[in-house]
Amino acid sequence: MLDVRGLCVEYGGDGGRVRAVDDVSFTLRRGEVLGIAGESGSGKSTLAYAITRLHKPPAEMSRGEIRYTSPDGTSVDVLSMADGELRAFRWEELSIVFQSAMHALNPIMRIGEQIEDVLAAHRPHMTRQERAARIVELLGVVGIPADRASAYPHELSGGMRQRAMIAIGLALDPEIIVMDEPTTALDVVIQRQIIEKIMELKDTLGFSVVFITHDLSLLIELSDTIAVMYGGRIVETAAADDFYRQPRHPYSRGLLASFPTLGGPKRELTGITGSPPDLRRMPSGCAFHPRCPVAFEDCSVRAPVLYDIGQPGRGATRAACLRYADAGPGPGAAGDDTEDSEDRFAMGEKQ
Repeated sequence: MLDVRGLCVEYGGDGGRVRAVDDVSFTLRRGEVLGIAGESGSGKSTLAYAITRLHKPPAEMSRGEIRYTSPDGTSVDVLSMADGELRAFRWEELSIVFQSAMHALNPIMRIGEQIEDVLAAHRPHMTRQERAARIVELLGVVGIPADRASAYPHELSGGMRQRAMIAIGLALDPEIIVMDEPTTALDVVIQRQIIEKIMELKDTLGFSVVFITHDLSLLIELSDTIAVMYGGRIVETAAADDFYRQPRHPYSRGLLASFPTLGGPKRELTGITGSPPDLRRMPSGCAFHPRCPVAFEDCSVRAPVLYDIGQPGRGATRAACLRYADAGPGPGAAGDDTEDSEDRFAMGEKQ
């Protein structure tokens, strides 16, 4: 449904241009949940705004292609759409649920009025009574009582505000919903309710989801495919089960090692030393090599691409690590996944 190729997003400023999304490519299929993970500053939200073309200056999509294919097989380039085409495309075909519902919702408009705005703009043929019925229907779909349509955002709990945002995103039955950290700042009980509601709606309505978060435990549970971003680039893509059982990129392993498990033997949480890179002064070679416990000499001079690991094709794991390059020198090259290499990673030793 959505095919993104070589997408680059840059921010201009007095200090020069900063590339926040660098050569990102991925494919979203019908009914699929694509999870995008990474630390703060890795480019996740910038990517979400790029997909929906919500960037304003000084942001600029300097290169790449975003191609959307509708259910009838019609394919369009989102980046070449005129303003009128883009207005019709958003919410009809692709909608977004923003990170903070309290900031995304208009504080001086009632929840029902904000949903009605979407319907009035895109469904001018609907009568007022039909719009009112649709508002009640949408609120019911996300588990909000109909009488809360007259409430202002500040009169709703955090979970209900987030559900109201999802209701707005669903108003026109879009084919794709981009969710930018929709459960951030919610407690775990409400978070669970939101996730269960999203998955229930996806299975019922058949839309696809791009789910963006820094919480890998969420993505592993709800995603079909996971893409991990670091320094503006995708460094690993894999089926969710494969990613959980055997993450391939050292950064992915570090992220997973930062989460405690609910069962099994006790283990020490290792995490990742250091901080994400400054996009204004990116390291040479592999952007992760200053923090990588298994880096070798070439990592500081050669920039890896996404290498296919195992059998290429749909769902195959790809990792941007020189250990998987056919001609990659140094220990662990050419896809070596020995137990010794795993132990050295866990202990944080440099190869």
